Amino acid sequence: MEVCERFREFSDRKRCIVCFPNTHEGEEPEAYAIFLALMRVHMGIMILAPDSEERFEPVYRDALKYHLQTIRHSRLFTSYVPVKTRVYFVEIPEAQGSFYSCADFCIPGGTLVGGHVDLGSPIIAGCPMILGPRVPDNARWKSLLESGGAVHGKSHTEIVELAYEWLKNPEDAKVCARKAQEWWYGGGREISG
Repeated sequence: MEVCERFREFSDRKRCIVCFPNTHEGEEPEAYAIFLALMRVHMGIMILAPDSEERFEPVYRDALKYHLQTIRHSRLFTSYVPVKTRVYFVEIPEAQGSFYSCADFCIPGGTLVGGHVDLGSPIIAGCPMILGPRVPDNARWKSLLESGGAVHGKSHTEIVELAYEWLKNPEDAKVCARKAQEWWYGGGREISG
């Protein structure tokens, strides 16, 4: 079964699928805050993928305090993710890149509190990106934003507003993803930064 088929009930019910890939130390609480704010206006599921194997268990245990139904990717024994699930926790490094194509958009790790940002994976997969307040301030990122290949939320509130606009107008998110690919393949990946 293709991985995105697991989320078919979410798509059928017009529920959002938000991906927080490659999250760094301290970013998961930010991701939960953004997701919970978004859930006040639009139901859905968060795909959460921490950046390193040694953080998987501590992040998972810490997430229990949010009392959101969570399924671990490695322990999903059914074909489909139950629609009551709020968090899909990806703790298999090789699987993390598989979820970009399932998501309505992603908020890449490293842009919420800082750190390395995997820019290529979401762009190549065609996943629209909302960049958080800690997006690097350099020529590469400025060029991407100027091309219209991503949007930048300078606060949690702005991120939620941008996300909500994309959920109301999904074609705008798709246009942004196409512009990111044009930027990437048109030389953007060569810009240092």
